[in-house]
Formats: sequence, structure tokens, C-alpha cells
Amino acid sequence: MADIKRRIFYVVVAVAVAAFLGLFGYEAVSVAFARVATPEIFARYEAETDNGASLPAGLSRERIETLLAVQDPSFWTHDGVDWSAPLTATTVTQSVVKRLYFENFQKGFSKIRQTLIARFAVAPLTSKNAQLAAFIDVNGFEPASQKWFGKTLAELDDDEFLSLVATNNNPKDYAPGTQANAERVRRIEKYLAGLCERRGFSDVWLESCGG
Repeated sequence: MADIKRRIFYVVVAVAVAAFLGLFGYEAVSVAFARVATPEIFARYEAETDNGASLPAGLSRERIETLLAVQDPSFWTHDGVDWSAPLTATTVTQSVVKRLYFENFQKGFSKIRQTLIARFAVAPLTSKNAQLAAFIDVNGFEPASQKWFGKTLAELDDDEFLSLVATNNNPKDYAPGTQANAERVRRIEKYLAGLCERRGFSDVWLESCGG
């Protein structure tokens, strides 16, 4: 009986190892293909930012920093992934990967692949400013500005820009003009003023800034 149990255990371990190696190999191939495709995918964004020398058009340095304070505080220093919450939160780089490298993103293994591509393809092969330009583009900041305010992104005043940032890419629930948007703007203003702290990178709703 003990011998049978031992054999079953060895079989289970062997299957688990084989599954892990298969998954690792699949993800490695995905990253390899992503590295080949990345220069072409980001060519327009590198051109728009003078190969990373310039900020994305339409946004001042101050507004870029406001956006990053809310969306991705460690953007300038991380390697595409914030390792304090690599699979539960989304950096600017990961957000771009989700939009540009997936046709049908699903939670689970797609999140792992998204994280690996962000770290080993996009981060080492593209400039930070090109990543920002891609983020603004794929998340529709310009058309959203036109839709909600009838202005270009560059023409928004500070309150309108903050209201746009507060949608958190979720205009269905946090559209400018709604109570939910106004509440999030209030929290962001408190956070930017140093009156409350973010509870880690995954605290996108700034829970400590409520009340």
C-alpha cells in the first residue's frame, strides 16, 4: 500500500513539473515574439517623442507627474512592473501591453504574460516617454477629452484634467460630472496635497483619502 502511494506521489510530482515546464516554455516563447514585435509596435510613439527625448505632445511635465502620481507612482524608476503588487495592480507599462499585445485579455495566465512582456520586452526596448505616449493613446485620453469637455487634451484646465484622470479608465462608473468622479477627484486632491497616503501601489482608489 505504501509503495502504491509513493508511486502515485511521484506521478503527481512529475505531472506538476511537466506542466510547469510547459507553461514556462510557452511564456518564454511569448516574450521572445513580443521582443521581436516591440520595435515596430512602438515606432510611432518613439517618433512622437523624438526617440524618448520629449514628453508626449499636449501634456506638460506637471500634468504628466499628476497622472503618474495617481496611475503609477514609481513609473520613472521601475522596470515595467511594480514588484510590490505585480499581479494585482497595473503599471503604465503593463496597461500598454494589455492594449497592444493582446486581442482578448483574460485574467489569470494573461496577467502573467502581460507582466513578463512588460518587464522583458517593453521596458528594456522602449523609452519611458514612448511608453507614456502609448498609454495616453491606447487609453483614449484625447477622444475622451473631446467627448466630455469639447476640448483637446492640451486645452483642458486643471480641474478638467484632474476629472479626466479620475475616470481611471472607467468612464462607465466614473464619468466626469458624476458623483463618483467628483469623490475621486476630491481624494486625488487630498493625496496630491500630502494630506493622506496611498496604501501601496494597488490602492488605486486611495482608501485612506476618503472620509
